Amino acid sequence: MLKKKKLFLLIAVLIILGIGTIGYWLFLAPPDNFPNKKAAINEIMDKFPEANIKDMQDIIYLDKKHVYIPFITKNDSYGLSFWQWQKHEWQFISIDTGATPRIWKIDPENPASHFIVWNFHPENNLHYLTFYLIKDRGYSINEGKHNYQPSVQMDIKAELEGKTSFGHTRIPLDWCEFMLSENKLMASINPDPLFSNFFPPAQYYFGWRSVAKDGYDDYPPFPKNTNGFGTGDSLIEQIRYIDKQELE
Repeated sequence: MLKKKKLFLLIAVLIILGIGTIGYWLFLAPPDNFPNKKAAINEIMDKFPEANIKDMQDIIYLDKKHVYIPFITKNDSYGLSFWQWQKHEWQFISIDTGATPRIWKIDPENPASHFIVWNFHPENNLHYLTFYLIKDRGYSINEGKHNYQPSVQMDIKAELEGKTSFGHTRIPLDWCEFMLSENKLMASINPDPLFSNFFPPAQYYFGWRSVAKDGYDDYPPFPKNTNGFGTGDSLIEQIRYIDKQELE
């Protein structure tokens, strides 16, 4: 009987060690080096041949487990692909050939982990990009109480002259503080996620504008074919283009 108990304990220990080893290997082991560009192109084209990729421009690490790769398509569009280390492998999670900036919310709860990423056609000759965090002014009456919310407009500038067609920037600290306070306010208004549909979401959003070297400040003209191909993770969102009339 004693031998059976020892054997049972030994088997239990081995099972626990085995599960722990597999768990560490899948979730905690440090990432491997990213595969080469050719391997990345092959993986994307196997899943989404319509992406029509000709060349990967670079491999950029945002952190140890998140990579974006700018690329050029065979019809001369400039796009972005996004990769994440998970389950002990580099997994392709999103692609876009629409030539407009994206925001990658690596940790949705932590704005400091959010990155804005772009890849514009070089023929646009862009001098700089301006990114905006905007909250529209609002007015409401609740139980006879009047509530006015002023508008908010924050911006950062990314210089492009003399640089590559692609780039990224982390959300600045003052944006992070504002977003956290807004998210906290919305959570206090609506503490139960089951009833989230009955309350409006946080009223801030992201936007962008560009200025070319010759001063042209409307929507970049290249590529002239604006049809794009996109797919992927919900944490990677398109940033809307802001008309001058929308700015204060």
